[in-house]
Amino acid sequence: MSIRTEENLFDRLAEDLIWRKREITILRWLMEKASPDRLGPLLRSTVALVYAHWEGFIKTAGTAYLEFVHFRRLKHSELAPNFVALAARSMLRRAGATNKVAAHLEVTKFFLSRLNEQSRLPYRDGVDRGGNLSSGLLKEIVETLGLEFTPFETKVHLIDERLLRARNTIAHGEYLVVDVAAVDELAEEVLGMLEAFRAQIDNAAALGTYRSGNVN
Repeated sequence: MSIRTEENLFDRLAEDLIWRKREITILRWLMEKASPDRLGPLLRSTVALVYAHWEGFIKTAGTAYLEFVHFRRLKHSELAPNFVALAARSMLRRAGATNKVAAHLEVTKFFLSRLNEQSRLPYRDGVDRGGNLSSGLLKEIVETLGLEFTPFETKVHLIDERLLRARNTIAHGEYLVVDVAAVDELAEEVLGMLEAFRAQIDNAAALGTYRSGNVN
């Protein structure tokens, strides 16, 4: 179902987050109950799953918000600058990759004469650009959506080292020693970041910060 209303968006985010939280909660409970000989594999599996839900929710929620803004059917001139940039992204890429005037004219005409046209945002791949969800990619996604990176600034090391690097080590078949307390704390931190990301999108939709001149 297309995300055309705030309620559609709020429901989509809530539904997507709840099953992820449930899986992480189950693994945290299993960690507490596991015997020593089974704990190592369970801890490494938990790190990998926590990362999967980290990347999965951020990209799913970001895509859902873009779809919501797309179906607002606003003119380019009515959108906040970040969404205008997204609408023009493919043109800007073509213009940046060539010295041919035709590509440059396409960009010029867009900003001179097409700003009053109805916007069409590439919401399906607007944030899901592939690659691991590092703090750098998270910042790109946040800026694309017109959100704030401030809540994540103190989490950069956690994201890049304790989460992403650990996940990559495990995914590449290398041995990694982790303990229950560290993995449990990591899971709690990631759940907090997912909630913070969801809250920003909910607020942006409710306050209409996707509109031009309505950016907090």
